[in-house]
Amino acid sequence: MFVPTTSDVKTDGSTLIIPSVSIGNVPQLAVDLLVNTLALTRIGILDSSALLPVSGPPGYDHLPATQRSVPVEVFQTADGKWTIVQQRAPPLPKHHRVYAQEMVDFIKTHGFARVVLLTSSDAALRADALIDGPQIRSLAVNWQDEALAGRLQALSLSAFALHEQAETKSVPKPLTQLHSSGIAKPFLSLCEKEGIQVVALISLANEGDNIPDAIMMANAVNAALDIASGLDQWRPPKTWEWLMPANTPASMF
Repeated sequence: MFVPTTSDVKTDGSTLIIPSVSIGNVPQLAVDLLVNTLALTRIGILDSSALLPVSGPPGYDHLPATQRSVPVEVFQTADGKWTIVQQRAPPLPKHHRVYAQEMVDFIKTHGFARVVLLTSSDAALRADALIDGPQIRSLAVNWQDEALAGRLQALSLSAFALHEQAETKSVPKPLTQLHSSGIAKPFLSLCEKEGIQVVALISLANEGDNIPDAIMMANAVNAALDIASGLDQWRPPKTWEWLMPANTPASMF
């Protein structure tokens, strides 16, 4: 359930960008770069019993210190053109499809025009056809934006498919190649069924230092969607200092 935290919410016709908690946390880290660099406004939260409950200090440098982080937060640009979700907690066991359905209901209820799903997939399990070439791939479902499709092709964000010769337009075959991808499989399947326009950007990644993967994904999102024209550098949030700290303070334990 969406709980607004401001009266200035403009979702009708907006493009929704959502991350899937997946291998390497690449999508969430990419969203960190987008939200912190653009200093987006938090317009609400998504309250879901399907997620692990967590709470903590604000995750971004521009937010007030009194604003607590929760499992799912919703941010937006001032013009309402772009709405970005940050998910900080994974679904509970056997609740991935439940949460995916909640996201689909959120999209339909609030009139989003299209959806961009950010996810990652275990590079160690990728098909041979995916070893060479770009390590960010795209998968479109019900997509009608020919301009964006052209930009994805120009950016060499090749289609995510097991066989390069595959001509099927159905979702199930590419979905079998997604591994450790969170809600991506049930979410894309539900979007296909409900007629929701969605394109997934998929990072083929391994666990470890995934900051380079996150920067690559954020670059791909910005280049494809042109969210911030002329952006020359990402500004990671201060919380990134603790991603792989050399010396962990004893006071944390």
